[in-house]
Amino acid sequence: LDTKRKTISIRDYVKYRLAVRKQEDYHNIWNSGGGLSQKFALDYTARIDSDVADYLRRDDLDLRASLPEPALRWLARDSNANSIADIGHCVMFRKEHPGTRPYFQDMFYDATTLMARSRKPENASFMFTFTSNPRWPEIKRNMLRDNQKSVDRFDIISRVYEDKLREIHYLLNKKHIFGKILGYAESREFQKRIGGPHLHRVFCTDIVATPDNISNLIWAHIPPEPPATDNSPWANFMRKVRELLPFYQFHDCGEHCKKANGKCKKDFPKPYSNITILHANKPAVYYRPSPDDGGETLKIKRGRAWITYDNTKVVPYNPLILVMFECHHNLEFAYGQTDNLKYALKYPFKGSSFSYVRSEVNGLITVDEPLHYARMIYRSPTEAYSRIMSFKYAFLSHIVIPLSIHLPDNQKIYFTSKNASKIISAINAGKIPDSRLSAYWKLCISDSAAKNILFENIPETYAFNKNDKVWKKLNISEKNKNRKPRIGRIYTVSPRDPELFALYILTKHFPGTPKDLLTVNGHECQTFAEAARLRGLFEDNNVWERTLREGSISLNPSQMRQLFANILVFGGTEKCVIDGLLLWNMFVDHFYDRRCTEAEKLIRIDRALAIIEKLLLSNGRSLQEFNLPLPNNSIRNNPDRALDEFFFPHHINDDEMDEAIDTSIYDNTNLNPEQQRFFNLIRASVLDPNTKNKLFFLSGDGGTGKTFLLNYIIYKLREMRLKVLATASTGIAATNFYAGGMTFHSAFRFGINVEPDVIPPVTVDSYFGRRIIEANLVIVDEVTILNKTIFENVNLLCKKLIPQYNNEPFAGKIVIISGDWKQSLPVVEESSAPGAQVAASIQSSELYGRFEKHRLMQNMRVIQSEIAFKDWLYSIGTGQMGDSVIIPEAMRVNSRQELYRFVFNTGFDAPVADLLKRLILSPTNRVVDVINSEIIDLINAPLHEYLSIDSPTSENPFAYNLADYEVAQLNRLTPKGLPAHNIKLKVGAVIVLLQNLNTQKGLCNGTRMIVRRLHQDLIEAETISGSSERGIVVGICRARNSYKELRPDGVSFERFQFPIRVAFCMTITKAQGQTCERLGIDILDEPFAHGQTYTAFSRCRSGENIRVFAPGKTPDNNGNVSMRNVVARGIRFD
Repeated sequence: LDTKRKTISIRDYVKYRLAVRKQEDYHNIWNSGGGLSQKFALDYTARIDSDVADYLRRDDLDLRASLPEPALRWLARDSNANSIADIGHCVMFRKEHPGTRPYFQDMFYDATTLMARSRKPENASFMFTFTSNPRWPEIKRNMLRDNQKSVDRFDIISRVYEDKLREIHYLLNKKHIFGKILGYAESREFQKRIGGPHLHRVFCTDIVATPDNISNLIWAHIPPEPPATDNSPWANFMRKVRELLPFYQFHDCGEHCKKANGKCKKDFPKPYSNITILHANKPAVYYRPSPDDGGETLKIKRGRAWITYDNTKVVPYNPLILVMFECHHNLEFAYGQTDNLKYALKYPFKGSSFSYVRSEVNGLITVDEPLHYARMIYRSPTEAYSRIMSFKYAFLSHIVIPLSIHLPDNQKIYFTSKNASKIISAINAGKIPDSRLSAYWKLCISDSAAKNILFENIPETYAFNKNDKVWKKLNISEKNKNRKPRIGRIYTVSPRDPELFALYILTKHFPGTPKDLLTVNGHECQTFAEAARLRGLFEDNNVWERTLREGSISLNPSQMRQLFANILVFGGTEKCVIDGLLLWNMFVDHFYDRRCTEAEKLIRIDRALAIIEKLLLSNGRSLQEFNLPLPNNSIRNNPDRALDEFFFPHHINDDEMDEAIDTSIYDNTNLNPEQQRFFNLIRASVLDPNTKNKLFFLSGDGGTGKTFLLNYIIYKLREMRLKVLATASTGIAATNFYAGGMTFHSAFRFGINVEPDVIPPVTVDSYFGRRIIEANLVIVDEVTILNKTIFENVNLLCKKLIPQYNNEPFAGKIVIISGDWKQSLPVVEESSAPGAQVAASIQSSELYGRFEKHRLMQNMRVIQSEIAFKDWLYSIGTGQMGDSVIIPEAMRVNSRQELYRFVFNTGFDAPVADLLKRLILSPTNRVVDVINSEIIDLINAPLHEYLSIDSPTSENPFAYNLADYEVAQLNRLTPKGLPAHNIKLKVGAVIVLLQNLNTQKGLCNGTRMIVRRLHQDLIEAETISGSSERGIVVGICRARNSYKELRPDGVSFERFQFPIRVAFCMTITKAQGQTCERLGIDILDEPFAHGQTYTAFSRCRSGENIRVFAPGKTPDNNGNVSMRNVVARGIRFD
């Protein structure tokens, strides 16, 4: 008892009143009043909040003078003030106040920081929701009267739930029922209807994330009923699970959970699946067998009706948790990097953003956040009681040490009236107290071990002594060995202070003192902003000048023109327009071959402009956009010539000495009978305007010459001056056309996101419109991976451009589509179920039924072993082997290192033509990234790191998800199709392009290349795939990559980075269209979608040159190891 205190707080008073006493003469009136008891708790919680608000409204805590100008501008706009001068007092919450905006923002920062440090790519992370159950015996036993409702005993609900949480924490953190916990973040939330508490936890473990491991922990199915004669513990356990499922884990869709379109907000019923599928960027698909596949059903009485439930209605759960706690819970595999975290630490109050409450005093607007909070907050009695009892809203597995950034000798100094004179005397004597950052800089000088440790990692091994203002080495003893681990988090800095923001970015990426940070490649910069620019971390207006200057050292004129065009197309934005004329004038002498006379110089400069104009046109841009002069015979003034050059290309490259396209193979090769029949059919259809056969589907296994036949058709028709529009669903497939094709999206001017019945604004008289109208034949290769939406939209586009034939499919165009239905089907973002892929494929389109089907059967390969391998592949692709494939023993390896040695047995300095034929595949990016990182480490060459500049495209300084826009958070994201923030490269590394630079030269999304030179702002690489075996050198510049997909949080940002990824290993889907002679397959994550197993093995023409690494796979009784083979039901192998 504290005898010195003269008063007690309201919180302590209410705690005393609400305490349950067991004396017989005590009536417990505060807990027996029903609705009045609830109001009592709510009113006193409001009183507690009011006391906090009154404290924050003190004049000495007014934030008007200390808020940054951007925050004041936002407040002025939100309060309808004319300017920031109209803002008077600003009363805002602090991060120490639980349940408020700053509290959850700060906890979110801490949570994402510790999860980023704790999480390992190969290990599993989980999202766990644990709710309360008002029917728990502990709650029922403590009712004060027989008819008392549990909602009136909010105190008992809260206390019992606290006890249950302690048990949950013991099971997770001590007993490790989900594996050893590496880190966790959890938050508490309260239901709005009955006020019951529930917990959201995201945690990462040491369990390897494989479908088998996840299936053992997460169940989304009804277990089979054990035989009546089986009384084993496991059988009784299964009976208990079946008994509890109807009460806690079945989802009943009602009006409360339906969206405007009538679909369930939680996407129930879930699709059936005979396997568990893990994804890196969307929710996992769990094992949910259908009744036809042996899945269980339960018939349950709901009211007067009997309802049959199957596995589509089961909320994912853990059977042990269900039996032990008998309450609703949800256990999910956590995908992505921050998506699940944000759900765990979201605001307890949901809905749209509220305007801040304003009041006017003396003509000035007062912004009062506590008043807004008091008026807008909805709180249940259970939450009110938890607030009174100071129960935590959030828990973290680590202690997060806050770290601030400041310029040298510019640290903040905190003092009170008691020590002000002492501090002032110290400052006058030149003894400014050290901050954590300035003490770190001194530590780097005195301790050589600390010099290589990032500032934010220092708290892991050092502790800051607040009295002495120094970092001291942590002493781990028996007494403190079990304490929480420590990590550091650097507070974010606004980009509006360039020098301070530059120091922040540098400190996040590099260790050392200010002098170390200012030194870049031996050059000592004058400012941190200059150092950040030279390290590629800051926007720099001179980056394109440096890029072209670096390229001019070793690139020839053709490569320089391509580089210049890439800079113009991919380097600028609406807000950052590139001065093309300035760059042209600076480097014009490098855009043409200077081995010429003065008379020829102007001709060659004009030709260089014409070639650049052609490159820009292929990307839908023009010279005028960049203030560049027009060539004498501009395509803009002669569209007929532009179309002629498009349909009848003569050269692979564009210099005078470039080789013509080699077409001798098409002149000197005879077609086999079935190829000849198909060619004759196409030629006759194109030449006869009255033909009825206009739509053709061509299929054939590897070795039947399908690609050769398509190229033969293109060549022969072009000889006859007939125009062929050769396209493919992927960039890699487009490069297989002999003169370079183009992607289907690009040919018909569609963007990334395609919506039904929405066509691009292509006009009849435009270059792109005429290209479609004048084409005598349209070819679409690899059509099986194409979504039916764009296929049907192209049909609409053709009818719009050629209205006189709008009663015919594709407006009467002759169309050849080709593909192999055994390969991958379209990617469906919302679902990975094979049925969803079939529904998205063109086989589900009414148009597909109108195509005349032709299949090449004659295999052109004469080696018997290759023919046998193709027969084996056919049985895989058509599902004849079932849902699993035995991996031949000769193909198996026992480690990744053995896999690397087999695939890259000639080393990493092999010629281009050799590396072209070597590739490792895996189903998921998660494993691909790990393998590429390991192989980079094996190359004996200096390491270069290229860091991106990430910028949010929208900003709200008081948004609940403000943490998502912090630069460090954006750096951690690697969305599909975007390069990583930190690209680590060595000369000799294999990379893959992520953008279509020039498909006619084989430079497209999916092209693999070898790094030849690494500069500061330029990467020189040589292609190792494409239509030409001859290596093509290209200079790759940084590009602006926008991420604008509709995420639940609405986050969008721009990444300024080289559009590449390391590509010793690729995903199976990305590799469709690639071929190789040495192939490795890693199935740590097994194939999960239709055709992936077939696609992986069919990249190589001989099984003797394939090796498979299957970690965690146990041989069966016969010593066989199998891998999953998904073949969608309903797909027809036409």
